[in-house]
Amino acid sequence: MKVSKYTFLFNLENKEFYTYNTLSNSLIELDEPSYSYLDRAKNSKSDITVTDLDSELYEVLEAKKIITENEQDDFLIYKSVITAQRTDRSNMHVTIAPTMNCCFSCHYCFEKYKQEGVMSEEVMDSIVKYMNLLESKPEFSLTWFGGEPLMAIEQMEQLYNKFVSDYQAPTDSDIITTGFHINEQAVEVFKRIGIKRIQVTLDGLKDTHNKVKFTSGCDDAFTKVIDNVELVLKSAPNITVIFRVNITKENAGEYVQLHKELTHRYQAYSNWGMSPGIIMERGVFTLDTPKEKSNLFLPNESAEFSLGLYHKHKIRTVSLQYPSQYFQECGIRNVMSISFDAEGYAYKCWELIGNKDYATGKLNDNGNLETINIVSYNRQMFGADPLEDPTCSQCRYLPICHGGCPMQRIENKFEGKKNCTCTFYKGHIADFMKVYLAMIKEDTANKTE
Repeated sequence: MKVSKYTFLFNLENKEFYTYNTLSNSLIELDEPSYSYLDRAKNSKSDITVTDLDSELYEVLEAKKIITENEQDDFLIYKSVITAQRTDRSNMHVTIAPTMNCCFSCHYCFEKYKQEGVMSEEVMDSIVKYMNLLESKPEFSLTWFGGEPLMAIEQMEQLYNKFVSDYQAPTDSDIITTGFHINEQAVEVFKRIGIKRIQVTLDGLKDTHNKVKFTSGCDDAFTKVIDNVELVLKSAPNITVIFRVNITKENAGEYVQLHKELTHRYQAYSNWGMSPGIIMERGVFTLDTPKEKSNLFLPNESAEFSLGLYHKHKIRTVSLQYPSQYFQECGIRNVMSISFDAEGYAYKCWELIGNKDYATGKLNDNGNLETINIVSYNRQMFGADPLEDPTCSQCRYLPICHGGCPMQRIENKFEGKKNCTCTFYKGHIADFMKVYLAMIKEDTANKTE
């Protein structure tokens, strides 16, 4: 047995000793002698036998893949699970854009393919028929997307009712919105159609946000959105609102103040949160790449930003949580994951909705999905597969990275781009684990006070 390549060893100021394994997603505290022994064995790549360690600890380390007989077999464990997930037909995720309309024209928005109008009843019927034609009759989760989906809120409720009456209600439902169109009517619709989470996009503090999101008839979109969210928090306590704050180097300094302001504003509510949506520089990089003049973040800088929020301000973000999406790669490669625009065109990735160059099919009146771009479909389902990539398949971060964004990988392989798809964990996994442990201690101390 040897220490697995998926195993990381770290300590807290030489007082507490830990090992973390990306394949088993296991974090184990060790005594100092065992830690030192494993550290030496890892550095020297020497063999480990059952007589070298406490027998009970040896069994745990073997079970949790901290030590391994064959790393290739470990990779095949990962490959088998991911391959099975890709072909799993028992559940599915459906994304619906009931309209591509939006009252804003944000400069960064990937939705450059706006079409006038909203989803017709004929397209709704085709979607429900499509679901009923699926042999597995899967349960499904639903994301409302756009455009701005709330500009077609009547169609949202109409389609939901068709799901309930002619197929089945979604097991989970969320919506991604600017928040500008939330009002009392919308909140009541949220309740009726089972919305559990709302993601609202902000672009920084008020002045910054209003420079990005502006529309005729409203001089202060920021305040309107903040007021609208409070309406949800107050009248729908079972719905969670998450602010996604788009972060570049230009507005990164605003995040702490924004967090302070929103925390004060919503101190009476527990059903909300916020997280930085760090906009990444996708050019090729290494861990030694010098900082660029670009306003976008390199993965290494993204890690430093998130870690710094906690170390300097005790602000917690999603990226600081324990890796939870264990063996859960992007749904684009799952046979059942699908997105529909208002015209009934189908896409594998919701970020491509509206760009018909990437549409993989179109629904007909009978609910059949007629393939219109087999090249695009095959690339998105099977192209640039990290399981077949000689670098990714050997990477110790793969079980928690999954090769990064599939579309960026596809752009690299087929469109000549040079996106970096590496995870922000790369080179920082011990730092994130240390913060996770610190947060546990902090929570424990707060409970005992």
